[in-house]
Amino acid sequence: MTNGKLQASGLIQNDHLAMIGVMDIPSRPGVGGRLFSALSDQGINVELIVHLIDWEKKDHTVLCVDRDDLSEALEVVERIREEVGGKAITCDAEVASVSLFGLDFREQRGVASQMCKTLGDCNINIRAISTSLSTITCVIEAQRLDEAVHALREAFTLP
Repeated sequence: MTNGKLQASGLIQNDHLAMIGVMDIPSRPGVGGRLFSALSDQGINVELIVHLIDWEKKDHTVLCVDRDDLSEALEVVERIREEVGGKAITCDAEVASVSLFGLDFREQRGVASQMCKTLGDCNINIRAISTSLSTITCVIEAQRLDEAVHALREAFTLP
């Protein structure tokens, strides 16, 4: 912690994303493999994945792709949704991601809470969150990215 602020090694942003959700998929092994292999086979890079299983044992998978790949990705996702029995597809053609990274996030408490609080204080809705040992990524509305980056630069000590 420097100057009372949490330390991050950097901030990464991407303002050219689209988000697709496949909802209410009967939970069983292999569905993710089919979905992501089909996208990869079409040359579509998946930049972010969020997956959960609900109380009724239904899977919900949200993914982000480059906005230029959205139409083709939707065709692939619809085909896989039909094959695996998913009930619905959601889509947002204009999202962005903002990520904080740092090698010491495992030992530094409060990074996720400070990031989420900072965005919330700006009334920026987080559409999806993905984390690793060294990174936290939030998907937000594309038009709010500059505001989010500015707020995070104020809230964290960054290089």
